[in-house]
Order: sequence, then C-alpha cells, then structure tokens
Amino acid sequence: MIEKRLVFLFPGFEPLRAEAQVERFHRAAKRSAGVWNAELVLGSPDTGSTTTAPFAVFHAVLAGSGYKTETDIVVCDWSDLIRAYAARPVITRFVTGLVALGDFLLTGTVFRYLRTSWRYGFFYAFPLAMLLFALVPALLVFSWLAGLAPGALGVLAGLAGGGCVALALLWWVNRRLHLLTALDDWAMARDFCRGRNPLILARIERQASEIRRRSDASDAQEVVIAAHSLGASLAILAVDRAIRDGLAAERLHVFTVGSSLLKTALHPAASDQREAVERLVVDRRLPWTDCQGLSDPINFYKSNPATSLGIMDGRTPIVVRIRFKHLVKAATYQRIKRDFFRLHRQFVLAVEQRCAYSFHMLLLGPRPLVDFAEAGTVGLPPLAGDAPVTPDRAPPLAAAGGAR
Repeated sequence: MIEKRLVFLFPGFEPLRAEAQVERFHRAAKRSAGVWNAELVLGSPDTGSTTTAPFAVFHAVLAGSGYKTETDIVVCDWSDLIRAYAARPVITRFVTGLVALGDFLLTGTVFRYLRTSWRYGFFYAFPLAMLLFALVPALLVFSWLAGLAPGALGVLAGLAGGGCVALALLWWVNRRLHLLTALDDWAMARDFCRGRNPLILARIERQASEIRRRSDASDAQEVVIAAHSLGASLAILAVDRAIRDGLAAERLHVFTVGSSLLKTALHPAASDQREAVERLVVDRRLPWTDCQGLSDPINFYKSNPATSLGIMDGRTPIVVRIRFKHLVKAATYQRIKRDFFRLHRQFVLAVEQRCAYSFHMLLLGPRPLVDFAEAGTVGLPPLAGDAPVTPDRAPPLAAAGGAR
C-alpha cells in the first residue's frame, strides 16, 4: 500500500490559471471520494510565492477502512503560455491557426493521425468545418445581394451583407464551440514541434528542474508524472530531461490520460519528443500507463505512446481503455456525449458512480498505479472494500505490454 505519494500534474490546453486548476481538482476529488466512501482532506494551495511560481502545491490525505494515503500534488502550470496565444489580435489567431493546420497537412502529419487513430481526424477537421459553416452562408448572401443590383453597387451590398453574416456566424461558433481556442491549440502545437517558441522550451526546463528537486527531497514511495491532453507533450520532455540531469527513476510512474502526445510527436520536426519517448521506454524502462476513451476524438484511441512512434523495444506503455458512460450517471452522459470538449475533460473530472477508472482515486488512493495498469480497474481493495469493480473490458492478449 502507498502511504506517501508525490504527484506532478500537467494540465491540458486550457487558459485556466493554476488556482482554477486546483479548485477544479478539489471539487472533483471530493465528489469522487464520496462515491468511494473515503474521507478526503485537502490543504490550501501555495501559488503566490516566487519560490513556487509557476507551480501550485497542495497536500491531500485520503483515508478509509484500513488505509491512509498522503499525497503532495504539484500542478505544473503553463496556462500563462496559453493565455499569451489568446491575447493576440483575432486576425493573428485566425492566420496562425490556419497556417498551423496547413503545416500539419503538408508535412503528412494528418495522414499519420488517420493511420494511428482515425477519430483524431475529426478534431483536425473541426476548425475547418466551423469556418466553412460561417463562409458558405456568407457567400450565398453575397451572391444573392450582388445579383439584386448591377455593377459596383451590387458588389458592395454583397460584401457588406456577406461580411455581416460571416462575422455573426464566426462570433457564434467561437462563443459556443471555442473556435479561436482550437486554432490557438494548433498554432501552439506547431510552434512546439518546430521549437519556434523559446518560452515553451524554457518552461519545460523549469518543470524538469522542479521534478528533480522535489523528488530528490521527498520520501514518497511513488512519484507520478500525471498529464492530461497536450500536457503530456510537455510532461514527457520534462521527466526525460529530469532523468538525464540525474533524477533516480526507480519510484517514477508516467500516467497520461486523454493524451495528445502523438499530436506533436508524429510531426516530422518533433524529433526531440520521439527521442524522449524512446529513452523513457527503452533506456529507463519506466512504468507508463496511458488511459484512452472511445468517444473522445481529442485523444488517440487504440494507439500506443511508443509503438505508434515505431518504438518496439523496452517497456512498452500499458494502454487502459475506459468508457465514459460508465463513469457518470446516464442522464449526465446523455447531456455531455455530443460535446467533445466536455467529454475530453471527463478524464480529469469527478466520477458519479463506482467504476473502473477515477483520476482522483488513482492519484490519491492506496494502491500503486502499476496495480491499475495490471488489473484495469481502480476498484481494488482496500479502496473498494470486499467488492472489487471489474474493468470495463477484459484485457486482451498483447505482445510487449500492449493495450488493456
């Protein structure tokens, strides 16, 4: 049983400040603990001092029948980098997002997505579909108005009317479906792959230093590098750098959920990311658990963080597939199942019923993460009492530690 754990948490691509990430974690962890009849005590985060920024640190104690686990959680904040992309002029956000989409297409990365996990193609196509949704009606309005009056007058009327329609639809799409945030995501991913933003690289260096410093000073039995979505791309580079700088790897466990690592690692320019994955898998032989969800088009379902990059040697990450409809009540699933951004966040939100996966119980609970990787369920004693929860799906046979 784990009595002390240290967690480095890398959030996904969201402009939420560290304080908001901690508040979300607190709310979701309390709700999940209630589902498992566990008592949870959460400490206040330390976010404001110069010694902690850009990190938020807090303490958690989860206790139940026969166990008590203390966890120190370090939120590796990078939301300021995300907000910097959002602070640019609207036209810049549109242009850089479209250029990034073109880059991923022309380099063949999109076709690698389709070969690896075809569902991710929907997320790539989403911004383009939203632009067409706005531009096609605008062109129809332009043609109609231009035909009502001859010459320049008709053209001007068409441009004015079509422009108003396009702007109104783009405003609605952005407000309801976060179009500009999606374009920022692609723009930042391109800059990350090509090393075009030195602030990203500097942040990874800072994160690596913090992982090494706190891990060396901790007596925790397990040190978890947990990452959601695009945060996995930063986390892998950070932990790899920390190990190369001297961090002992014996207590480490890499835990990625809804990972977008392959979004960047499949780009031809991202050789540093592929090399980091290879070192972690082949040289370091770290345990690595990757959770994927069928109905989420923003993760690479049925992929593997290593073998999908052509890395066949070493300790291949274990893939655990989960079903979102088993995590929440039927009414909740019906409400969220068509909102893929909301589904994607479910990886790090509260569960509403006992199930095979709970992000918070995995990070705060008494069993080591390797037990979850092997059993395919968090519902093991003592957390689950005498009635273990069966995994969503029986683990198939797979060579070299493949999917579960």
